[in-house]
Amino acid sequence: MTASAAFDPALLDPATEVLPLADDARDALLAAAAARGLLGVRIELAGCTSKAELLRRVAGAMRFPDWFGHNWDALADCLGDLSWLHAPGYVVVLEHPQGLHRAEPETFAVALEVFAEAAAWWGEENVPFRVFVSGDEASAGAGNTSPPPAPAADR
Repeated sequence: MTASAAFDPALLDPATEVLPLADDARDALLAAAAARGLLGVRIELAGCTSKAELLRRVAGAMRFPDWFGHNWDALADCLGDLSWLHAPGYVVVLEHPQGLHRAEPETFAVALEVFAEAAAWWGEENVPFRVFVSGDEASAGAGNTSPPPAPAADR
């Protein structure tokens, strides 16, 4: 069995949770996504320790439009649109979130919740939208989409 074939269910089945991903599986996952015509997006979070930096990095990696408001609602709006990144499906990998998870665990939890909500919405539209978290913190937050503590006022 090829590395790509091992990822078929995770790429094509609807999911509403963010899944952990071992660092050594990232390249095979993205290759499997590309082989199926899905758009793979890597969001590098090494050194990211704030909500503002997280939103900046997501916006850059996903090529959000200029109207992106850099808050949770705007993130949800953009993740639910993606008309500027037209594709038959999406695979998003949040890489190396350790610093953010340690510095601002609430921000990390809310981000995962917003990504999970986007995955659920796209799933209802029969469009694959899969989100994976790689690195040491992958299992700390991924797979847990229960509501975090009440976030900041702009949620």
